[in-house]
Formats: sequence, structure tokens, C-alpha cells
Amino acid sequence: MKQACLNLGALVAIATLVAACSSDSSDSSTSDDGSATTTQTSTSSSTTGTATNTAASTTGSGGSNSGTTTGSPSGGGSGGEGFTEVGVCGVRSEGTVTEDSFETYEEYYLLGDEGLGEEVCVVRFDVTRVGDGPDGCDEFAGQQQSCLWTHLVEFSNPQVLVNEDSACENSELSMTADAIAEIDGEERAYGYVFEYQGHDSVLMGYDEATEVWNPIVNAGWSEDNGAFQFDRRDGFCGY
Repeated sequence: MKQACLNLGALVAIATLVAACSSDSSDSSTSDDGSATTTQTSTSSSTTGTATNTAASTTGSGGSNSGTTTGSPSGGGSGGEGFTEVGVCGVRSEGTVTEDSFETYEEYYLLGDEGLGEEVCVVRFDVTRVGDGPDGCDEFAGQQQSCLWTHLVEFSNPQVLVNEDSACENSELSMTADAIAEIDGEERAYGYVFEYQGHDSVLMGYDEATEVWNPIVNAGWSEDNGAFQFDRRDGFCGY
């Protein structure tokens, strides 16, 4: 009989604990007519550990971050085996673009110390207009009705501006002499859409194989003075 009493007491304690937990998981409030109402609440959180991209915008344009990529042979890795240091790889551009001209540079770069350190590799190409871009950009302009401009551009005049301890070629950026030579003289079709999906403005690229225009990086462009720029960080890479 004593054992039954103990079990009954335990059941009462459990029921009391369940009632207390149920009370803690809801918020009580009072409606305008004085009656009590209860609303169930919940919270969630998320954490990301990836390197973020940055793109500076200019007047009259958007330039927020993006994870899209260009046709670059380089790219961010994860600081893979065979490397002693971890940096961040990326591509950036700056110059002047109008509806009928394109005068910029593009730089493939590697920042040391997980992206917080100095530049250990910078390879620059001049990028200039050589003709009109293919038709059809407007069809792929997201929520907008048109691309503001399109150009066929050519990469030329490669310059290795920074190469600490041969980091350009001996890294996951992999800007070897052969890779640089492959880009030199390459032609690409670029376009621009202001607020592509209602907020971010993007540089568009044309894929000849599929004959499709795609957004390749968030970018900033000023219609007033032609100032153009983007800065895309591709992620961690070893060197």
C-alpha cells in the first residue's frame, strides 16, 4: 500500500511539471474586451560560417552581396590540403561604362589571413568594348523590362601587380602563366540590370552554349557619370 502511495505522488509531481512547462511556452495577453487570449510563440536561429561577398554601389544603383559567379577559371576553395595558409579569393572591377562605351579593369585577387590580411596576389586585366552584346538580355532581366546596356568586351594587357612568395600560381586562385594567357584576349558579353529582382542590381553575362543571359555578380553603376564597380569574394582558398 505504501508503494502505491509513492507512485500516486510521483504522478502528481509529473502532472504539475507538465502544466508548468505548457504555461512557459505561451504568452498571455488581454484583448480590448478584457478577456484573456493566449498566443503560442516559438524562436529559431541560424548561423552561417561562409565568407561574405561585398560589392560597393554607386549613385542610382544597387550593389549588395551576391554568391553568383563569373566565368573565371579561379575560385574560392576551402584552404585545401597542400597549403599552409588560408586566404580569400575574389574578383573586382572598377571603371567607366556608358551605353556605348566600356573602359574598366578586372582584378583577380587573394587576400591573406582568411581575408583579413594584406593582398598576396593581384592580377589585373584591362576590359574594353569591342562590339555590341548579343540580343535577348531584356528577356532575362528579372523583374525589370530591360537591360540598361550590353557590351561585348575584351580582356587585355595582363599585369601581375602583387605576387607575394609566388602566391598567384601556388594557391587555389591558380593564376599561373597559362591561366593568365588564357584570359588575355578573351571576349565576354556583359549587360546591366538595375534592381534585378526589386533590390540588387546585377552585371549580366551571356552564355554562348545555352544562348542565355544570367546574373553573374551584384554590381553598381551610375547613369549620371558612368561609374561602375563590383567586388565579389568567392570564399576561402589556400595558398
